[in-house]
Amino acid sequence: MASTSGNIPRSRLILQLLNEHPEGLYNRPGDQGIMALAAERVPWTEHELEALPSGGIRGTANLSWASEDLKKAGWLWKNPESDGLWKITEAGRSALAEFPDDESLALEARSRYNEWSKQNRQKKAELLRSTIVARHASEERVRTAAQLFRERGLAQLGSVFSPGRSVWNRSNVDALLAHFVSATNVEGTDFLSKLNRQLGGLDDDGKLLLAELTTWQLLPFHKSAMGERSKLARVDKILASMKHPVEIPKEIREALKDGVYHPGMWMVGQAHPAISIHVHLLDAWFGIDPKDQENVLEDPQSWKKFTASVPGNTYPTQRNSLLYVGRPDYFTSIVPDADKAAVRDRFLGEIGESTGDIDEDLFRIVLVLQQAESGPIDFYSDTFLPKWRGLASGEGPLEDSLPPITAPLGGRKFPKATSDISSRLHMADGWLQKQLNLIERRRQVILYGPPGTGKTYVALALAEHIAGDAKYTELVQFHPSYSYEDFFQGYRPVTTDSGALTYELKDGPLRRIVEQAVRNPEFNYVLVIDEINRGNLAKIFGELYFLLEYRDRPIKLQYSRDDDDFFRLPSNLFIIGTMNTSDRSIALLDSAMRRRFSFVEMHPDKDPVRHVLDRWLRHHELNAEPAILLHALNQLIGDSDFKVGPSYLMPEPSEFDPGRLEEIWEYDILPLLAEYHFGEGVDIEKRYGLEALRQRVKDVGLSAEVRAE
Repeated sequence: MASTSGNIPRSRLILQLLNEHPEGLYNRPGDQGIMALAAERVPWTEHELEALPSGGIRGTANLSWASEDLKKAGWLWKNPESDGLWKITEAGRSALAEFPDDESLALEARSRYNEWSKQNRQKKAELLRSTIVARHASEERVRTAAQLFRERGLAQLGSVFSPGRSVWNRSNVDALLAHFVSATNVEGTDFLSKLNRQLGGLDDDGKLLLAELTTWQLLPFHKSAMGERSKLARVDKILASMKHPVEIPKEIREALKDGVYHPGMWMVGQAHPAISIHVHLLDAWFGIDPKDQENVLEDPQSWKKFTASVPGNTYPTQRNSLLYVGRPDYFTSIVPDADKAAVRDRFLGEIGESTGDIDEDLFRIVLVLQQAESGPIDFYSDTFLPKWRGLASGEGPLEDSLPPITAPLGGRKFPKATSDISSRLHMADGWLQKQLNLIERRRQVILYGPPGTGKTYVALALAEHIAGDAKYTELVQFHPSYSYEDFFQGYRPVTTDSGALTYELKDGPLRRIVEQAVRNPEFNYVLVIDEINRGNLAKIFGELYFLLEYRDRPIKLQYSRDDDDFFRLPSNLFIIGTMNTSDRSIALLDSAMRRRFSFVEMHPDKDPVRHVLDRWLRHHELNAEPAILLHALNQLIGDSDFKVGPSYLMPEPSEFDPGRLEEIWEYDILPLLAEYHFGEGVDIEKRYGLEALRQRVKDVGLSAEVRAE
């Protein structure tokens, strides 16, 4: 990590540039990034211009390391939440004056980095020797949130969500025992459907306590078992019943996004007995002396004895989960008893002999392995899982062991066509079911057809039906200037508080909906791309083009933040595109795009579009003439791609007064046909005008042909 000679003057220049811009500058790709500006002042050498296998050039990589020296010296601040914003610190300004030449400044930065690194290694080694460390950032977030329940709840007897409020108290516990715990024979199919009756006798404080205990129970659940939406649905249902609802704190919401371990589907589904244990725990908490409470919070074994003494369902998995959220620095995140025993028996040799307590054994085993591996231990990882799974004290395979958190994720049950969506779209449920089957199987479809056939309306309706709610869908419209940065992710100009223009990495609609889908694998999400053929698809999709066909394969992104930043399209994300055939652009689609999507035709002469207008008119008890005239019109149009769809003739029913048909025909339909016949000298009014078509209907007799079955 030594600085090169070229980096010595550039290191100083970075601080100088930041000193000139107190609002900060962004380190971003392109010619306006701070590193690029520094390199412009001190040009790259021939050696530094060499390309690296990982991408970029050697000089950029070296300068990146040099900036870390400045950061660890305390002279440079990098904001990870702003995707590359750098600012100089007061210490950095002092360093510019204290070390007037480039070399002395760079050497001091390197010296301070080395000291930081030494202290960091010592601190890390001490943690690995003395405590179970978090395996990843999401577990760290869960631990931070769990600490709030220990401090604000058990220690201070206040409120986790609303600090300063007295909620964890005897009267509220008694109310929960009476109205929630004892309410075991409440009608309903699941936790949420029963909840209204169970909340009936609780005041706001009682409801808030129940919401906090419910959150405590859900906190460590990994998203593969229960996604963020499902967790929040339970908690928000309780909070919404309060006269004066409170918000879930941000740090707790962040912790609910990913989770730590899969608790097993029984524990996910049996919410009432699980939360009842938490109520009983709090009831027992008020039965011990305050000094004993302090000891229980401080000593892990005392916490274990206390949770074991709590009355109620034995529920070992839930009680093991309570051990973890109470003291995650001591108790492992393994919650099934069978898995705990198998891991202990397999790795007991690491500590010589058993202490007589399985959790103490596991704690000591983890400490030994952490030191050996120089990092955290995940017994469900590919490294450790094969070493213990299948062995339980030599008695054979562990059939009831839980899957690792990396188990494949499945979306929620895919919906069937219903009478509601059939009535809404005025289309046969058989056709709708066929399309739902296609979307479920292919995940990517395009509805194509002439103007006015309802492609976008149907796409949005199907999306809402599949996702369960419109707020779990995204709609984008492609056009010639639409780009990868608009669609997925890119740097966008942002004005700072001081009025300066800078750039931030912003997520587009695809990235946003993918993140929601990944966090909530038990739900479906739908992205609707309107007029997909109008965009430059290779430019918009970029490297994501590959994922449309190979969803399970991770790829590196154009703006990947680090070497581990891989991306994949989740299986519970569905894409519905629409395409207008009147501009012939469908013929320009390459074979790769055709292979990645299934195509569903929506044409005025074919089902399901053929009878939509007639069904709509009947439903609203309107005259059938518009459907008859549309049929007559389309018979006269020679090119099938220019035939007119029924949507033009389906305004708000209350607005369909006698003069509205003439207005639609004159200002919407005839201009469309004028464009079709441009340069041909066709008298549009004479051929397609209302009077001409009414006469044709009268002469030929078309009314019977358009009536829906």
